[in-house]
Amino acid sequence: MRLAAVSLLYFGLAGLSGLGQSDSGQAYMEQFAQFKEANNRSYIRAHDELRSYKAYEENHQIVEAHNKDYDSGRSSFRLAANTLADMSTDSYLKGFLRLLRSPPISASDNMVDIVGATLMDNVPDSLDWRKKGFATPSYNQQSCGSCYAFSIAQSIEGQVFKRTGRILSLSEQQIVDCSISHGNQGCTGGSLRNTLRYLQATGGLMRSVDYKYASKKGACQFVSELAVVNVTSWAILPANDENAIQAAVAHIGPVAVSINATPKTFQLYSDGIYDDVTCSSTSVNHAMLLIGYDKDYWILKNWWGEKWGESGYMRMRKGINLCGIANYAAYAIV
Repeated sequence: MRLAAVSLLYFGLAGLSGLGQSDSGQAYMEQFAQFKEANNRSYIRAHDELRSYKAYEENHQIVEAHNKDYDSGRSSFRLAANTLADMSTDSYLKGFLRLLRSPPISASDNMVDIVGATLMDNVPDSLDWRKKGFATPSYNQQSCGSCYAFSIAQSIEGQVFKRTGRILSLSEQQIVDCSISHGNQGCTGGSLRNTLRYLQATGGLMRSVDYKYASKKGACQFVSELAVVNVTSWAILPANDENAIQAAVAHIGPVAVSINATPKTFQLYSDGIYDDVTCSSTSVNHAMLLIGYDKDYWILKNWWGEKWGESGYMRMRKGINLCGIANYAAYAIV
């Protein structure tokens, strides 16, 4: 049955695209069929499937070429035809990387003193909040550009865990639906600062079980009586100061960070210490949660499901502001 399906897929796509029936083409067709089944992919129109197949084939070739460098010791990380492998660069950028530029700090922002000058002592050489018990499930933002909501909500969950020892799952959907008045744009993007301003103004964040994630923007359904966490203040860490970020993770807890996730190697990351030097620090377009570090790398949690990276996590080279990780980092106080 699967062989018949693969044959139909192969001849159908070959007919649409004019692809030759080479051995390599046949192999990619079979792998694409397996990819669709493993990732529950379906396409409404034949041309959508053709476009996705072409992206998959190109991405698979990038994976194969890069992993030869890894196998020969010329790279410290591997790539994979992961759950994003059927996305072209354009589709990936428009669909997943929606972090907005944060507005300037205003006099009305209730910020605490930054950590850089106050908590630099007694910082351990390595730390992983998962090993301390803050091991939250893998999340998938799906087709909603809500990285800003996940990053801030989970950084607050880290604050709650640090204070109580309990993991309290908070509502990203509340942030997606309700922070429009503070400059966010639902599933088409938002910023860490806009999100912090919203939470400070509204006073509370509901549990995810009471306000479930829908991967699309809806009407605001916030009920103040059901809020379980109040944000009293927040802080932006010193720009380009990785020592301050390390101190914050050690003494404050997991922090939300802005990242440049543009490179194809980021999209297709599988495992290892990510150190693509083409990942510029001049601009950022994605938000992640920084949950730990070691001597040579940061540990980041992403929102693209457990099939991306190291079960939803990434290790990134430390000490060179790779991908702009130190450009804009923030945390809330509860």
